[in-house]
Amino acid sequence: MLSNLFAARCCEHAVCRAPTMRGSGIPDFNFRQQWRIIVTALTDTIYQNTRGNSEAYPEGVPTYYSWYGGKVGGESSAPAGFSAVTGWGQIYPEAGASTAANASADVQIAHFETWVHLTTGGWVKVQDQATDSIDGAQYLADFSGNSNIPWTETTLPDGSVSVNAPGTGYNDHFWPGGERGTYTPGTVDGVYVQAYMKTDNPNANLVANIGADWWRDASAPFILQDGVFVNNPGVGMNNWVNLTTEWQPLYFTSLSPTRLQADPPPPLVTSAPIPTQPNTPTSPVTPPNIAPTVLQASALPGTGIEHVGDTITLTLRFSETVNVTGTPTLSLNDGAKAAYVGGSGTNTLTFKTTVATTHTDTSALAITGVNIPTGSSIKDAGGLAANLSGAVKTFTGLQVDVDPISPTSPTSPTNPTSPTSPSSVAPVLTVADPTLTVAGRGGTVGLGVKVSTTDPNDSVTVNIRGLASYETITDGLGHTFSGRNITLTKEQVDSGLTLHNYYRGSRDPVDTITLTATAKDPVTGAVTTSSTKWMTLSDAPSATTTTATTPTTATTPTTTTPQTPSIMAPATATTSPVTSTPTASAPQSITVTAAPPATTTATAPATSTATASQANQSFALLNQYMAASPGRVDSGQIVSAISNGTTRGQETFLTRPPAS
Repeated sequence: MLSNLFAARCCEHAVCRAPTMRGSGIPDFNFRQQWRIIVTALTDTIYQNTRGNSEAYPEGVPTYYSWYGGKVGGESSAPAGFSAVTGWGQIYPEAGASTAANASADVQIAHFETWVHLTTGGWVKVQDQATDSIDGAQYLADFSGNSNIPWTETTLPDGSVSVNAPGTGYNDHFWPGGERGTYTPGTVDGVYVQAYMKTDNPNANLVANIGADWWRDASAPFILQDGVFVNNPGVGMNNWVNLTTEWQPLYFTSLSPTRLQADPPPPLVTSAPIPTQPNTPTSPVTPPNIAPTVLQASALPGTGIEHVGDTITLTLRFSETVNVTGTPTLSLNDGAKAAYVGGSGTNTLTFKTTVATTHTDTSALAITGVNIPTGSSIKDAGGLAANLSGAVKTFTGLQVDVDPISPTSPTSPTNPTSPTSPSSVAPVLTVADPTLTVAGRGGTVGLGVKVSTTDPNDSVTVNIRGLASYETITDGLGHTFSGRNITLTKEQVDSGLTLHNYYRGSRDPVDTITLTATAKDPVTGAVTTSSTKWMTLSDAPSATTTTATTPTTATTPTTTTPQTPSIMAPATATTSPVTSTPTASAPQSITVTAAPPATTTATAPATSTATASQANQSFALLNQYMAASPGRVDSGQIVSAISNGTTRGQETFLTRPPAS
């Protein structure tokens, strides 16, 4: 049974548990793989904890969340007076990739451990999957409303656990289920968390990362106050890692590379047993030189439709640092080649291609091979040529559409009495309501856009321009789009488009987007377009003003505090000065009942039906002036501008508060 995430659990341990060792610490790894871990574990840890090294991104997480891009957090000692810590992890569908196979995929989690670094030097292990097991559930991707559904968890004979992969709109969020790790306050200045993960479905597209939170003590309850996690501030998290059918090590640490290299945690030193040669047991063993392999291939952009002149960047991440000579290229299924542009001396190589009229249309761009011309090479420091088989990959959702640069001019005048029939029929684009209102801070509204054509052979797309940076569009197939210029297929439009508004300011912005449908005949290449449609997207009003019936009597201002924007909503919310509690997760508007301009010559101060605080009177006066209706005020009344700036809620590292 899943634990109650808000229930406080008592920990029987008052001090840190002593560190322990066990076996190889790596599931299902052969001798050659073990050697690779010894050589690269420390390097990989630094790589995974250097900003900008995420292999992909999580589907459904707002891009303005600080942790959308991966690594957050830096050097971090335990807060004063705190005595507990917990590691955690999360698994998401990969943004921009097909989610079809995820529904039938499982993910295995093994050797989840949390270590703390002592201020006096050295490490102590405080959480271990071998004794603590794993707890978790499937949460909404952005953790809104704390909504979650149970997952299916199975403990396997090797001690790992198998859980069902998250579906569209959800993530797997997990943590050690036994108890929080404890330590003596003031003795800890760093954290290290590790886990091994893999999926059982080669077609699944999943990303994962791990991190940690400080806790006030072993049984402190979860408290979110004004967007601040009072009892469990985040330590940080590592970059996103693509999951494959092979075990992937994930590492998080709050130590800098210099400190980590000077005092690495035991798992990075003893990741695998060091074999000895039977005939010379005292002689050091030289590890075998293993050819570098391609671990991951990615494309930027990852989805969308690319036209003539658009540049596509392709990257290959290797298992170790590689050196490049000459100019290798990647063969693509649109008939093009992507040329090598940089990355020699690192474990990531970059290639680029620009769509040209000579290329072929494709619904899913793919790398079909790597070309190493004479005089070129991709090798490791030991001189071994890289194994490039892992570079072959299809990027579902990344299309190449080679539009003609200009309409073909006829070689002779067309006979006006016998016009030829068009080879492409203009599509029809309809908008149910050209003026929509949507609340900020996570509000949604259906766009009501439809596109149709009378020629079933035409390839039909819809181009949307002018989308604001704080808005995204999600189709009914599980894809999310953002940017000032996006193009969707007819199938994506027909699945139903929903606009998400993440505006967090105090204004009520109005945005206008333009929509145009395009049809292309697959045989002749002829292109026709629909008439352009405009849609006005208004933010929900943040304040309203009404007029009182008596010109000299002001009623008590009534306000409700805006609900704090955060990754996860607080369990309760309070308001002041009224006693009502907001029940909606969307930001609440401020409603002010103000008096109209005075029409009498009385010099006495206005009387009110109830005595309002100075702050409330100030807010009322401020709203009156904003509404161009100053009315009458008490003599000597002051106005103070109080800033409700962005809270730390959406910048926090924690995605969900583990109870243990």
